[in-house]
Amino acid sequence: MEILPAQNIWRSHILTDTKVHLYRTYILPVLLNGCETWTVSKTLAKRLDAFNTWCLRKILRILYTRHTTNDTVRSITGCLPVSEKVKSFRLRFFGYLARSAPEEDHHRVITAVLRPPSDWRRPVGRPRSTWLRAIDKDVQPQNFGVHTTWRKAKDRDAWHQVVSTATLC
Repeated sequence: MEILPAQNIWRSHILTDTKVHLYRTYILPVLLNGCETWTVSKTLAKRLDAFNTWCLRKILRILYTRHTTNDTVRSITGCLPVSEKVKSFRLRFFGYLARSAPEEDHHRVITAVLRPPSDWRRPVGRPRSTWLRAIDKDVQPQNFGVHTTWRKAKDRDAWHQVVSTATLC
């Protein structure tokens, strides 16, 4: 059996389903490595989704001159936008942190951030985009605050439902 060079796999006569499976198995894990800890801006989310759609269009052999919407490409391949996957991974990781033992370092860090010292004042200027603010933004459509989210994340079944509702998976 001949091994195809990487640049020719998408143009080969392999079935489209197999190409999509290869994309999900080999490319997406590399792209999303460590994404649980990312704070994704709108610009970065657009770039991630653009790369995802570009790869899927290459797999499907859709030329840029054909006016095919990104939703159509995703419905053909059955792939979600990468930004939604990042959100899902981030929320699942938050649930893991909430359910971890209170003696563990990562649990203590999150609880310390949730309860800042009483004499703490926010520095002047635009607030930084932090990981907890990203979590807050992810669950905002469900009218949860960070503290409510922390309490809900401690119950695995309820948290699974929150994550699936927030990411539409």
